[in-house]
Amino acid sequence: MEEADALPMRKTEEGILSTPWIDRFCLIISILLAYFSSPLMSNYVEEYLGYNSDFFSLIFLLLLSPFIGDFVSRGITNYIHK
Repeated sequence: MEEADALPMRKTEEGILSTPWIDRFCLIISILLAYFSSPLMSNYVEEYLGYNSDFFSLIFLLLLSPFIGDFVSRGITNYIHK
């Protein structure tokens, strides 16, 4: 077997956190927040989307949550190592 490489988009220099646990934790938290905040967003967009506002707000927030989770996890990683 060949030696495993570092995960994509991760630095291998010493001092940089390379564990995916912070990423996983932030992703799970952002997905849960998206799920629980979708009714609030649905109320705001109900005027424009009507009956489908619940479905579209949940889908939008679930698609947006990985980007938010990544942003937060990078911030935490930078804070830990500075």
